[in-house]
Amino acid sequence: MSIRIALLFVVIAVLCSAAFTLGGTAAARQVDTSGIPPEHPVSLALRSRQDLGLSDEQVTKLSQIRDAMVAEFAPLRDQAQSLQRQMQELQQSGSNDQDAAKKLKQAGDELGNKMRPMFDRYAQAVAALLSPEQREKLMKLSELQNQKSNGNQFVLGFVMESRERLGITPRQFTKLQYLQADFIRAFAPLREQMELLQMEVQEKFGNAGKEPTPEYQERGKNLQQKVMELQAQFSERALKEVLEPKQRTELEELLGGKHHPGQS
Repeated sequence: MSIRIALLFVVIAVLCSAAFTLGGTAAARQVDTSGIPPEHPVSLALRSRQDLGLSDEQVTKLSQIRDAMVAEFAPLRDQAQSLQRQMQELQQSGSNDQDAAKKLKQAGDELGNKMRPMFDRYAQAVAALLSPEQREKLMKLSELQNQKSNGNQFVLGFVMESRERLGITPRQFTKLQYLQADFIRAFAPLREQMELLQMEVQEKFGNAGKEPTPEYQERGKNLQQKVMELQAQFSERALKEVLEPKQRTELEELLGGKHHPGQS
């Protein structure tokens, strides 16, 4: 099973399942304070235990796998958060320091290379616990999850990542950077609310090993919706204010022909 790790420069979409990075959405059906991607098989299997028909023994072993993964992942998550803060500070400063951005991207790539083998190893441990029928069901659920994530992709971030293939000019790139900096400033209050919610959930539920209540899950979903709306707003501006018609057509092809904000 492959694990999708979304990146915008160095922003790694594994900070927490209710939080959003600039490169995309780490969407989840519940608030998770561990930072484990919600599409990882261990998270997806535990979340879909009834659909998969998991036994109590399987749930217990999957929980143990998840706990071990959380412990191993924690220092990598801290590094990702540090890189994210550095990139945000660089973008908010308005600096066009390409060398600094390149170094941060390189550090992010190296960190991603450390994460992938770990994610794959734990995915294999999950697969070994399941029956062939359960593995098949989990793979189908994973495909649906990835389709949903791809449909919610942050177009502005994808344009920045794909600027060479889209033929983005230096002038267009500068405009995109300004848009990105505006997005970061607009996103800051929502990110603060997410972090406060994450701390509250950890204090009330995470430390006791309990699932968040529906009320807290709904609060996370509401914040998620607000960020999706903000992403759509800035993506539409990028499409209308920056890209040429030919570039918009090429972007749609790169995104698989899906409809995205700003396209009719």
